Amino acid sequence: MRIHSIKLLTSQLVQLKEFYTQILGLPLTESTDDTFTVKVGRSSLIFEQTQTADENPFYHFAFDIPENKIDESITWLNSLGISVNLLPNNFYKWYSSTWNATSIYFDDPAGNIVEFIARHSLGNAIEASIKGTELINISEIGLVVDHVSDTKDFLGTNHSMIGYKDSNDSFAAVGDEDGLFILSANQRVWLGSDKKAAIFRTEISVEGTYEGVFDIEQYPYKLSVVNN
Repeated sequence: MRIHSIKLLTSQLVQLKEFYTQILGLPLTESTDDTFTVKVGRSSLIFEQTQTADENPFYHFAFDIPENKIDESITWLNSLGISVNLLPNNFYKWYSSTWNATSIYFDDPAGNIVEFIARHSLGNAIEASIKGTELINISEIGLVVDHVSDTKDFLGTNHSMIGYKDSNDSFAAVGDEDGLFILSANQRVWLGSDKKAAIFRTEISVEGTYEGVFDIEQYPYKLSVVNN
C-alpha cells in the first residue's frame, strides 16, 4: 500500500516549514499562508495550520530510509542539532526481529514523533551519504482509535487492508512494507516518546484499486484512494 500523502494539522506552521525545508532539506513543493507541502521521496507531507484555539496536534509518522543508513542517520541528525530519542532499551536504535527493521525516533518542533525506519528485507542500500533527498517515502502514519481490533476489521472489510505482522488490543499495523497504518489505542504511549496517543484530524492519500474518498469509522480521518 503506497502512501501518496498525509495531511496533518499543526499549531506551529512556520517552525515546521523551517524545520523540514531548511534543516532536514526536504524539497518544498507548495506553500500558502495556511499550509505547506514537502516531498519525502515518493510521498508528500502536508501541514495545515489548525484553526482551533489552544489545540496542539501531534502525530506519529515514519519515513523509510535506505536499510544500511541507520547509524549514519543518527550522526547526520545530531549534526543538524536534532536529538535522537533514547528508547526503553536504553539505546537509540530499536530492532524488531519480527519486522526485520531498525528504527530511530526524534521530535520535530511541533512535538510530532518522527521515525526513520530501515527495512532490511527491502534491499535498498545506497552508497551515497544520507540526507533529506535520500529519504525514500512516508511508510507509516499513526491512527489513534478507541478499539484497535474493530478498526482493523473495518479496514479489512471495507478496503481490503490486511493486518501486518503482530498485533494486540492496543496496537496493530495494517497494510504492507510499502505503507502501513499504525493503529494505536487512545492514550497508549507512542514508542520513541513519552506522549500518550491522541486523536487529531488526518487526511491520507493511498494507491489502491477502488477509487474514492472515505471516512474511517467515526474518526476525523479521511482516506483518499487513487488508482495510478
